[in-house]
Amino acid sequence: MGVTKKFLNLFKSGKGDGEEEREKEFVRLHDQTVHYENFLKALGEGDLDARWSAVRSVGDLGEPFIKPLIHGLKDEYWIIRRGSADTLGKIGAPAVGPLIEAFEDPGEDVRQEIVRALQLIGEPAAGSLIQSLKHNHPFIRRGAVQALGIMSEVRAVPSLIESLKDPDARVRQESAVALGRIGDPQAVGPLIETLNDGKEHVRIAAMATLCSLGEPSILPLIRALINPNEDICQRATLALATIGEPSIEMLIKALGDQNPKIRRGSVEVLGQIGNTRAISPIMEALDDPDRSVRIEVVKALAALGVPAIAPLMQAFREGDVIMRTGAMEALWMLGQPATTPLIMVLKDDQSDVRKRAALLLGEIGDPKAVDHLTGLLADSNVAVRREAFEALEMIKKRKVQ
Repeated sequence: MGVTKKFLNLFKSGKGDGEEEREKEFVRLHDQTVHYENFLKALGEGDLDARWSAVRSVGDLGEPFIKPLIHGLKDEYWIIRRGSADTLGKIGAPAVGPLIEAFEDPGEDVRQEIVRALQLIGEPAAGSLIQSLKHNHPFIRRGAVQALGIMSEVRAVPSLIESLKDPDARVRQESAVALGRIGDPQAVGPLIETLNDGKEHVRIAAMATLCSLGEPSILPLIRALINPNEDICQRATLALATIGEPSIEMLIKALGDQNPKIRRGSVEVLGQIGNTRAISPIMEALDDPDRSVRIEVVKALAALGVPAIAPLMQAFREGDVIMRTGAMEALWMLGQPATTPLIMVLKDDQSDVRKRAALLLGEIGDPKAVDHLTGLLADSNVAVRREAFEALEMIKKRKVQ
């Protein structure tokens, strides 16, 4: 019941028992009615200073002022919107329902102040906000999600996980963001599934949250490398690479997994992270029984760059056929940085090593190898001489081009 109506009802009640109490209540309501009418006038017609004074003056007067304060959240001036939000926060629990309904306004500046007011109210607002995640209006659901996230309301996690499947894409996006703010690991699995959402901004929000959760996300993301959905696999790879250093140990361990897709994906991520700690474990995978894994190993070693050259050269000289082949391909992909180490093995005791070095130098095409390859034309081994000649021809053609 409004202030004015209460005042009139009391006025009509007449005298009788408790006359003194009614007179006191009459005076109180009269004063409150005057204050209310002055407040409405100031808020509707006053200048900036008058409106500011009005919204700051009614925090202790309670419910009758909630509706006009809600209207104040839409004021053209930020200071009035902020003052209205702060005052609604002081009023507390009675303001929760009207504030949640006010989320129907699409304006982000208004929503920001609604969330602020609910945050100030705190605990009394949480239950109503969780219930509002089922509201039929998507703007109200989205506002409730935002507020619960900013309030870091742990009790809302199961409901927010359900909201990752909300029919409205903005609600799904805000749910992923809110779960990141709360930071509960139980959201990891549902967030990984959300990497397959039909809307890019939802997928981006889910990935950002998975990355922000850090360690709890790593193992589930590694397992997601074998997800039947290729999009989820790719985004899991990107998320692990974005997490970076904290994921290295688990990725190295995953190189021994029985599933080749796990091994392949882990190698790919380690190559993208680029930490030299991964070189030795990746080198060991050069002779992986699965060809797709070996291909990824070569790419990763090339991506790791110069620090990978020394172990690659060792595999180039001493490894079995499979390891030598992988090492050669990685050195070729590395290009000119590998030229000097390859020149150094042109005088190796093994003719097969000299031949392979000449082949690679021709493929790389670095002119500084010319003199050394020319010297190899007098090699005692026919196959070495032939490979040196072909390498020189390749470098010459590349120089002409």
